[in-house]
Amino acid sequence: MKLGYEEIKLVSDSSDALSSSKFIDFLKKYAGLKLIPVRGQYDKYWLSGKDGYDMIDGNKYYKINCDGRKLYIECVGGFNAFAMKGSIIDWIKEAIENKKGYSNYCSENGENA
Repeated sequence: MKLGYEEIKLVSDSSDALSSSKFIDFLKKYAGLKLIPVRGQYDKYWLSGKDGYDMIDGNKYYKINCDGRKLYIECVGGFNAFAMKGSIIDWIKEAIENKKGYSNYCSENGENA
């Protein structure tokens, strides 16, 4: 079976790279992704679930990797990686909105975000 591979560009080449560990924490906290480290592979995670639910394809189907500029998706089947790319982009957009709302709430109530 063919291995699927997709990339999501996070920042432009002229910008500073993001901290990959902070971005993974952002995905966990604000996007609600359940990411489990891949044994023996640094900075690679299994996408195991979203918002407390397990992935329908199983907990070791989609492998996520972030290098600070791009988010990489690996799985079995090219279309599956392509379809998951759209979902992850939507989840990141929602997470950014959630973080903005949370930060605004904290600033209005004198709390730390």
